[in-house]
Amino acid sequence: MRVEPRFRDQIRCLVLKDRRAKALDEALSPGDRIAFNGFLVTVIAVMLAPRLGDRCGIEDLAAFSDEVAAAHRVERRPVNEFVVEEILREIYGVPPLFHRFSVPPPAISWAGAAIVRHVNNTNPTVAGGIDRTLDTAADLHHRRTGT
Repeated sequence: MRVEPRFRDQIRCLVLKDRRAKALDEALSPGDRIAFNGFLVTVIAVMLAPRLGDRCGIEDLAAFSDEVAAAHRVERRPVNEFVVEEILREIYGVPPLFHRFSVPPPAISWAGAAIVRHVNNTNPTVAGGIDRTLDTAADLHHRRTGT
């Protein structure tokens, strides 16, 4: 799927803590949300590469999922750590947690946003490099999806 400029804008707003992020998220149609989630997962992969590297074990993914969930509980923004882990498993090519059903797209968006917020809150260089991150993610997404 093609990376829409509004998808990039939504993630940029999320990282820069711009209130428009919520409105952009709420404006997504069901089909747009699925496309957005695909790009969001790619952005997360680019953001996590410096921290988790190219290869990451299941234990590392579970620990990072717990870290994201714990940080969001403190902020009173609870997030389902299993959905966070599901996103990480997709990125690292680990078998999914949920075999019997798929995670609803809004839950993926929420968990993905939680990961982005956590990485941004724990790494002071993320906001300053967001345009480079989005460019890298758009290129990777294009290569992954062929669009």
